[in-house]
Amino acid sequence: MNGNSSLFTSLSWPKAKTPKRAEVLNFMNSVLPWPRLEEIAKRVHVEKRATGRPGYPTKMMVRVAVLQMIYRLSDEGTESLILDSHAAAHFAGLDPWRPRPPGASAIRNFRNLLRREMLLEEIQIEIFAALNLAGAFFQPGAIIEPVIRRRGK
Repeated sequence: MNGNSSLFTSLSWPKAKTPKRAEVLNFMNSVLPWPRLEEIAKRVHVEKRATGRPGYPTKMMVRVAVLQMIYRLSDEGTESLILDSHAAAHFAGLDPWRPRPPGASAIRNFRNLLRREMLLEEIQIEIFAALNLAGAFFQPGAIIEPVIRRRGK
């Protein structure tokens, strides 16, 4: 096992069918122009801060933004997806043995930063163009979580 993988991210069941989410994310991983997407985000994203908590790597945050976009998730939903899904965590470049993945507030801050600087649209254009070149098109999906409420409380 190399230094970039862990037991969790290299786990696979013997002769198991690849889950649909993993198939979609593997395809996206193979066709998207990651260096270009990171270059766009680096115009405004600061990884290393002078004070406070260290920032998350731009590469990771761009991948998290793509997850959020393709599954039409809220910031909280994106955080939950990463925590719940092996395929999503692997796609984002996360390792469970390293520091915690970005939470909803970090995801929100990154998304708002890109949106404020009109870069979110530029990233979306790059994604659509890459999919078009690959002979594919994009139809966002949705993950819907049940809501449980207690009566009388």
